[in-house]
Order: sequence, then structure tokens, then C-alpha cells
Amino acid sequence: MNNGTLMCATNANMRVKLKYALPLVQMALALALRVSSQLWYRAMGRIQDMPGPFPPSQLLVSVNAPVALPLSFLYRHMIGWYDAAFFAAIGALWYWVALNICSWRERRVVCMFTWKPLRLMGDLVLVGVGMVWAFVCTHEVLHGYWPHTPFGWLWDGVCMGFVLAWSLALMFFFGRDLIHCLLRKEPLTGRAAHAWNPSP
Repeated sequence: MNNGTLMCATNANMRVKLKYALPLVQMALALALRVSSQLWYRAMGRIQDMPGPFPPSQLLVSVNAPVALPLSFLYRHMIGWYDAAFFAAIGALWYWVALNICSWRERRVVCMFTWKPLRLMGDLVLVGVGMVWAFVCTHEVLHGYWPHTPFGWLWDGVCMGFVLAWSLALMFFFGRDLIHCLLRKEPLTGRAAHAWNPSP
């Protein structure tokens, strides 16, 4: 086995590990934050009439901002199923993130549909989600309530940082793909068949 074959096999193994390990780790983190939020609610409910927002819940939403936004609009219609849908969406989100990491490393292109109308629609939706979160961050900084304790400032800053990172990443990567898709007939690599290929 030559060095090139060995390197290809190693890269393939790393892709497989990333695609399955990252979603599992993020779902485990989400479960831990969800349980922590429930424990926080019970503890604070004994001393406050309307406790919240809860730090674990804030972190859970900010780390998974792209799926938290659309699911928040469906909350009233998904009572009893919301947590299951949220965890499933988190797993799908981070599997998609892993695919994009692999795609960007190999071809400097995002993992997106190959058919141009669907590609344009997907890019527009994701850029729109990034813009919404950018607006939320800006509004929170300019008009939102900020805590008076150093820990509160630090915690809100961390949560805001995750949301801002998602916002900038979505607008940059998929805005870039949108521009190239509008200006060129082929994807960035010129190999449309490999733009959406989840196999290792």
C-alpha cells in the first residue's frame, strides 16, 4: 500500500468518524443541557413565581440556533413531541455540519443540492436564517436586557457568541455559494455530481 492509498484510507476513516461522532456528541450535549434546564426550573420554581430564562436552556438554543429558530414557531403545535423533534433536528443539523466540513476541506464548496433551483432556494433560506439571527443579536445588544452581575454578562456573552458565529457562518458560506451559483452554471468545483454526496 503506497502513501497515497494510505492517506486516502485515513481521510475516509476521519470523514466517517466525523459524520457520526459529531451528531452523537451534540445530541448527548443537548440531552445533558435539557436535563440541567429541567433541574434548574424545579429548583428556581421553589423560590420564584416565574423563573427563567435558564442558562442551560439558553446555551442549548444558541449552540443549535439554525434548528431552534424554525422549531420555536411550531412549539404550540408540537406539545409532547417537541423535545423528540428538537433532538432529531439537532442530530440532522450536526450531521449536515460534518458533511460541510468534509466538503469544504476537500473541494472548498458547501454541501448543497446539485439542481440549481433547489441550490438557490437552499442558499437563500440559510442566508435568511443567518440574517434573522444577526438581527436578533443586534436587537439584543441595542435594546435587550443585560444582567447586572459579571457571571450574567459572561454567560450571555458566550451564548450570544454562538449565535453570532452561526449567523456569520451561514451568511458567508451560503452567501458565497449563492453568488457563485448565480454567476456560474456549474458549482464551484465544476463537478455537480459530487456536491451532495454523503458517502465517505
